[in-house]
Amino acid sequence: MTEPTIHVPEGYRTTHLRGLWALAGCLVCGGNGEYLVSDRDDTDSTWDCDEPEPWYPQPCDCPWSPPPEVLRALDAADARLRRHRERMREVFDAIGPRQVGGTYWCGYWHRWYLVESIEIRFRDGDLTSPTWSITARWASGDRGTHHTPWNPRCDSTSFPARWPGRAPAPPELRYPTTVSCRWCRSQSAFVRSVHRAFCAR
Repeated sequence: MTEPTIHVPEGYRTTHLRGLWALAGCLVCGGNGEYLVSDRDDTDSTWDCDEPEPWYPQPCDCPWSPPPEVLRALDAADARLRRHRERMREVFDAIGPRQVGGTYWCGYWHRWYLVESIEIRFRDGDLTSPTWSITARWASGDRGTHHTPWNPRCDSTSFPARWPGRAPAPPELRYPTTVSCRWCRSQSAFVRSVHRAFCAR
């Protein structure tokens, strides 16, 4: 991602106009590359309006610009730089708060792991195509390398405060004899009568 070299003539300085350098000692623009003009026909008359007199920027004749092919190369380099920053931001978002030597809780596997290394590479040296991976040592002692993005909804930097237990059984399973349906009560009474008759033998 090497930007093209531009050899600016001596006595010129950069301006806010992209790809233009202005003469530092220009008496018209003062080295800014543009100067202000009024749209009035008679500039000698006094402005009698309540609002400020309108002035508009006009490009000066002193700015210097490199050849078009150099400007195109400069634009391409800027585009690659923006793409590199976007992709690196995505990589850092995927890594999240994880750092080498830190211990983290995996909400998917429900166990903690220690980050031993974080590696960021670029495919074929292209800075716009970064890849990343994390080498972790799990609580069981196993090691593995992965590139699973950080999920703030289930991953954590600390052990969860409370382990979710088993859901309680519904009342109809805990108290099978407590039924409100007339048909169910009759069936339950029939089962109990059969059971008593069988046990009485």
